Amino acid sequence: MDIYEHVGKRVREERMRRGWTQEHLAEKAEVHLSFVGQLERGAKKPSLRTLKRLAEVFGIKAGDLLDEAPPTATKPYPMEKKFGDLVRGQPLKRQQVLYDTLRQLVRQAKRISAR
Repeated sequence: MDIYEHVGKRVREERMRRGWTQEHLAEKAEVHLSFVGQLERGAKKPSLRTLKRLAEVFGIKAGDLLDEAPPTATKPYPMEKKFGDLVRGQPLKRQQVLYDTLRQLVRQAKRISAR
């Protein structure tokens, strides 16, 4: 396995460990959705800046994405846990509505702060 396949595999492991979709990771890391899929397949070569950003999103060191053994399990950030607790147990349709609403609010907040 070459280094890019290995990094892609590690990114996928970290994403799956957190229960995230590729879309969710793309939004958090501010990369294109297709890039995540290509990266996970080893078809794209991430820059060091992108590797660092992905690691920050996962709450790990960039070097952890290069290591053979995955790092020990990480706890979610307190606010992530609160959001998870808020939607856990809700019907799937309601979870989707809450997710879509929050995603729109985050996008709006980014636009406002960019001004």
